[in-house]
This record gives sequence, structure tokens and C-alpha cells, in this order.
Amino acid sequence: MQFRNEVDDFVGRNRDLRSLELDEDEWDAITHVADWLMAFRAATTQMSTSKVSMLSTTHAIFRGLQEHIKQIYGDLPTSTAPKIKDGLLDAHKKLSDYYYKYDQSPFYTWAACEFCQSSISYVKSLSQHFQ
Repeated sequence: MQFRNEVDDFVGRNRDLRSLELDEDEWDAITHVADWLMAFRAATTQMSTSKVSMLSTTHAIFRGLQEHIKQIYGDLPTSTAPKIKDGLLDAHKKLSDYYYKYDQSPFYTWAACEFCQSSISYVKSLSQHFQ
């Protein structure tokens, strides 16, 4: 962590803060969570790069984040604090809620129909070309 030494020094110099001093396990937990959050930062950056987000891109990003959380959860040691496990499950559920909302969107159905129609037209034109 970038400011670990500074935080430890500050807490060590202030008696009233010593009860808040972080031990090695707590620093490890912070490091893990910070690493996990990098995926969310990357997703946010990716979604912010265009003025108009594509539904398919948003869908894929949410699904990727869900898979990332699933992997993290599966790799957790059994000694992991329940608050961390609950937080990961809550994040996964929130992404599922968004995923469901996008899945129910009429724009999603419309886009799928448009894609199918253009694909059928393309296949028909190809088959006519090769006859």
C-alpha cells in the first residue's frame, strides 16, 4: 500500500489513535480489497470512454465483473472475515440486479432483433451471390 508507513507512523505518534492501529492481517485485507477494486476502476474507465455506452459492452462488462468476484470468492481462505465475504456477495448480487435490468430492457430485445434481421439479410445476399 502506498501510504502504509505514513499511516502507521501517524497512528503510532498519537496515543488517542493507537486503538485504531492496523495489524498485519488488516493491512493484508486492505491490500486484497484494493487489488480487487482495480477491476471496478478499469470497468468504470472503459464505460466512461465513450459518450454513448453500447448495451452489449455494458452487458459484457457487468458479466466480467461478476466472474471476477466469483473467482475472488472461490479463492478466499476459510479464515476470511465474514464482512469481506458478505461484501463480495453483495457486490455480485448488485451486478446481478443490473444484469437483470439490462436483460429486461426493450432496447436489448430490439437490438437482438435488428442483429438477427441484418444477419438474415446478409446470409440471403451471400446465398444469391454464390448461386
